Amino acid sequence: MSELSLTGARWTERPVDPTRISSLMNATGLSPIAARVLAGRWTGEGSPKRWLEPELGDLHDPMRMHNMGLALDRLRHAVDKGEKVRIITDYDVDGTTSSLILQAALRIVQPHLDLDYHIPNRFAEGYGFSVLAAQKAAAEGVGLIVTADIGVRDHAAVEAARAAGVDVLICDHHLPAGADVPENATVLCPPQRACSYPNAGLAACGVSLKLATGLLGGHRKWDAILRSLLKLAAIGTVADMVPLSTPENRAIVTFGLEALNTPPHHAGLQALLSVARTDIIRATDIGFKLGPRINAAGRLADATLVVELLNCRDSARAETLAKKLDTLNRDRRAVQARLETEALTQLEGRDTPAFVVVAGQEADGWHRGVVGIVASRLKDKLHKPTAVVSIQGDRAVGSVRSVPSIHAVRALDAGEDLLVKYGGHPAAAGFTVPTDKLELLKERLAAFVEANADTDSLRPTREIDAVLERDELSTSLYRELLRLGPFGQGNPEPQLVIPRVDARSIKTMGKDNQGLRFRIPTASRDMDAVWWRNGDKADTLSSHTVDLFGNLEENHWNGRTTVRFAVKDARIS
Repeated sequence: MSELSLTGARWTERPVDPTRISSLMNATGLSPIAARVLAGRWTGEGSPKRWLEPELGDLHDPMRMHNMGLALDRLRHAVDKGEKVRIITDYDVDGTTSSLILQAALRIVQPHLDLDYHIPNRFAEGYGFSVLAAQKAAAEGVGLIVTADIGVRDHAAVEAARAAGVDVLICDHHLPAGADVPENATVLCPPQRACSYPNAGLAACGVSLKLATGLLGGHRKWDAILRSLLKLAAIGTVADMVPLSTPENRAIVTFGLEALNTPPHHAGLQALLSVARTDIIRATDIGFKLGPRINAAGRLADATLVVELLNCRDSARAETLAKKLDTLNRDRRAVQARLETEALTQLEGRDTPAFVVVAGQEADGWHRGVVGIVASRLKDKLHKPTAVVSIQGDRAVGSVRSVPSIHAVRALDAGEDLLVKYGGHPAAAGFTVPTDKLELLKERLAAFVEANADTDSLRPTREIDAVLERDELSTSLYRELLRLGPFGQGNPEPQLVIPRVDARSIKTMGKDNQGLRFRIPTASRDMDAVWWRNGDKADTLSSHTVDLFGNLEENHWNGRTTVRFAVKDARIS
């Protein structure tokens, strides 16, 4: 058996105590395979049955969040005094759903409240709560700014607002370890040191939901209101890739999906679901259908389109807006595909550096709104930390996606003296650098990787939840594994290995024959399998017995729904 897979990855099986599997089988009635998967996911918080069947009781009391009382008092004061309130949020899915949740809650409290919203334009203002936005709010008579998904790191903007007599309430979750929140703002942020809220993994839309709950929890129509807000919170929670291993996040997504799958919906949401061509909506549909369409507005145009759509109650207008969003997403995909090709062309004919940096002129189509997605795709393909850079005259804006062994921000620390600004997380970061310093930055980043990682640490790893025999493949196993959802960050779809497969009826498919379709023989009935973007592996599969790594998924085609195996990797047995 080969040590490495056909994609150069090393496979590791998630270690699980056999007695834990038996205990979970007895407690839940799950099969050995499903119980093994659950044993590797369930942390022991709550009960295993509660993991499988979240309850609304898993939504914690908002008053447990530090500063919640102050936040509610300040909002109620604004309502009572008729102050002008402005909601300022990020332009991604988490930010736009946060804006919608906060707008809805405040308008229910006071329909005539002087309330508006602002979403920074990526190209005109950049990321975050800016000093310019604070000054503009003050000039326009705003008394209270409420930020969401931004603000906790924007100390200068908070100070500018306060200097102009504007109060700031922040709903955020982007707090680096050890960092301080702005002193002159009321901050709702579970990771801050003073906060003991039980779920530090809330997305900003989750924090916004808690604020809405504090405002409206006693409302006579609270059950219906909560159901509506959970639709938005579920979309933002999944799309922002916060952990779906915490009981509260699992409850938000579970009940949000339930509401999304129970029409009727208002015109704007229904139009979005229609252009996304969703049937049964699962967390994966949020990640691959709804989220990208919502994000496309902020990447290529203006994210206010999203808020306008999801606030729309006129069917004809909603259809027009949803089609515009869908067109932007198609445009985004086209730009992304072209940039991937151009980036890979830059790397042809030379050794791939330890830290991959590719760059192009924004005037030539290297769109700064898409460089992050391209960096992610290149990182997955090359298995190295990657930066994709859009050059705009004398400055260049880059987006980094990194591998587990290299902390993206610490890598950028190596070029701190070269950078205009930078920030982010271990896996993703952004930066601005003078164009004439870009080559030196490339050298610094490559040197950082060479000094802090070896070949093995850069090699991709596939974590296996369970190994099963071909005859254990079945629709019933797929249905059982679905009980472990919703799937996403911290609770990925169960990754299975099927050993010693002799693939049958292998065919290439898709654009430029980049995908494979074949059948896995079982004792009862062969199961379909697909392997996207790996059409070049057809000869290997046809001439060897292989172990397959992947997950079970539904396939909808010609009005039929079947279960198939989605291959992610293979290894010669």
